[in-house]
Amino acid sequence: MKPKYSYDLNFVNLAIGKHEFNYQVDTSLFETQGSTDFNEVNCSVLVYLNKQERLMSFDFEIDGNIKTICDRCGEELQIDLSVENNLVVRFAEESDFTDDEVIFLKENDTSIDLGQFMYEYIIVGVPTRVVHEEGKCDPAVLRYLEEVSEEEEEKKDNELDPRWEALKKFKN
Repeated sequence: MKPKYSYDLNFVNLAIGKHEFNYQVDTSLFETQGSTDFNEVNCSVLVYLNKQERLMSFDFEIDGNIKTICDRCGEELQIDLSVENNLVVRFAEESDFTDDEVIFLKENDTSIDLGQFMYEYIIVGVPTRVVHEEGKCDPAVLRYLEEVSEEEEEKKDNELDPRWEALKKFKN
């Protein structure tokens, strides 16, 4: 499936200097990447490009929200995002230099697909643990989790470690 929007930037005809571009990112970009973590994505991306003779510097400002599932209660949750990232593109035929913020393009390349970078920056901007604010989770699920936790705790308290069981034989 193709994303709804095109994220290709044809830089070959751009003059040296600063440029600004606006993009919309929605769920279709995540579907093309094979990601099913988000139910809905709605982000606007402002890209500042500083084009130089042998180098391009991109500054990404991503603002928007995503809908996903709460890790605690399993209900839908909306997360507001505000992410800033930098990317440097250098022109060279070969390089052994590697860095997350620097990529290399061949001298004859004329465009770059920014979609992969937008996808990665949004993914990295999402918190590791996604949960509702305190008191906003589904109360029925929280009660169930508390009951299960108490049952497991009681079970652990009643269970003796087999190593201690073997040591009891030596008592007296």
